[in-house]
Amino acid sequence: MATLPRPLSLLTLIGLGSALLVGQPLFFQTGCGSAPPRPMTPTVLPGAPVATQPAIPQTAGKHLAVLELRGAKIEGDVLDAFADAVRSGAVEGLAGSGVQVMTRENMLVLLKEMGKKECTEGDCEVETARNIGADFVVSGSVVRTAATLVVALKLHETKGGSLLTTDQIEATSQSDLQHQLREHGRSLVANNLGPHPAALQVPSAYLQDPEPETAGPSPPRPTPQPARGCAANQVSIPGGTFAMGDSELNAGPVHQVTLAAYCMDKTEVTVGGFRACVQAGGCRAPSATVEWKDYTPEDKAKWSQFCTWGESGLDQHPINCVDWNQATEYCKWTGGRLPSEAEWEYAARGNDSRNYPWGNEEPDATRLNACGDECAWMGREHLDEAWEAMYPGDDGWLVTALVGSYPKGASPFGVLDMAGNVWEWTADTFADYSEQLATNPQRSRSDAAPRVIRGGGWNDKDPAKVRTAMRLGLAPGIRIFDLGFRCARGTRM
Repeated sequence: MATLPRPLSLLTLIGLGSALLVGQPLFFQTGCGSAPPRPMTPTVLPGAPVATQPAIPQTAGKHLAVLELRGAKIEGDVLDAFADAVRSGAVEGLAGSGVQVMTRENMLVLLKEMGKKECTEGDCEVETARNIGADFVVSGSVVRTAATLVVALKLHETKGGSLLTTDQIEATSQSDLQHQLREHGRSLVANNLGPHPAALQVPSAYLQDPEPETAGPSPPRPTPQPARGCAANQVSIPGGTFAMGDSELNAGPVHQVTLAAYCMDKTEVTVGGFRACVQAGGCRAPSATVEWKDYTPEDKAKWSQFCTWGESGLDQHPINCVDWNQATEYCKWTGGRLPSEAEWEYAARGNDSRNYPWGNEEPDATRLNACGDECAWMGREHLDEAWEAMYPGDDGWLVTALVGSYPKGASPFGVLDMAGNVWEWTADTFADYSEQLATNPQRSRSDAAPRVIRGGGWNDKDPAKVRTAMRLGLAPGIRIFDLGFRCARGTRM
């Protein structure tokens, strides 16, 4: 059983307000329809960079269109400026790729010649892009909250209409958002359409040292192939073979597993990210309560106070208190899926059988959010729990941590939070391993069989719980305060 957590109200009582420097809700809206076209002159907000783009005729080759962003109660010239920032970044991200970015002027001329209008309401981005002969299209929406501007971007290919990836950006000012949109526009297209996407490079730590020279010529060694089509918030995991399992943890027998390339979320899914799915109609709103057959009503009240859903200031903390089916729904909404157990372990440890994502050094307060001195104190003083610290010192977070807070704890591929913070659902049912060599193994049944969880949580005291091969099984309907998830995505070649 995964261990348990703390009252959010304690954050105020204990004075840990500095730990809650997080953002606002992330909305994911769709839109399109018919509306008069905006003026063709790009708008530049004060202090924002300006990038000029040459007019691109409809020549042979692939073309990308960036549509005007949509947003209620936001001025049209501001929306134009945001789209221009994304377009400028796309031009940079696609340099040398053979994919040309259409200027807004050309888009509007082509639409006018065809008697069409740009999509601004509904769900017609792909239709608009097809009308002007674009092969790919970037579209998005803007939401203004009390203190922030939040943008949700989407990249589609137009022939089949498939969604390639999504991205979300948050900023506190228009000029800051315009800067970020340019950067995200560049990475969004480069990671999916560019000639040498940075996110698709094989980490140098993964590549083996060359063999010593021998008398005869050596056969060529296959190079691990990176995944294509990773979202901006994902890490590309190259295909490869590794030894899965650990006999010390009763996670055996150790066996060889070969995986194709795939994409893995860099961090756990956040409260803000889950809210975007709920508001888009792709997910059910969490109940913000725990559910376990062994819990008494008093237990439920005690542990539900640690559920992150519905609590202000926790948008960039991991969503917890969600069951396996809710996690599956969210990943499907993003165009992905829960990772298999093998994918999770490989992303956490690579091919060198390390004990922890960062290596074989024992856990400490700089590498993960587990039970430090602060957690042991809270259990003892406020929860009547005899919790002990996994390591000396305060890791900076009483309960869940802001995702990505421990770069020193990164895996060989750069995936974060694979140890601690919250346990994570995987797609697989819990079953004994086989000694047979396995290729892309999956053990997912549609019944109520226990599902594998991985990674350890913020209140775990035993270092074994956060080892890369540690596995537990929970019924898919269970919801607990130290259990969340992340998503994966299969190869797109």
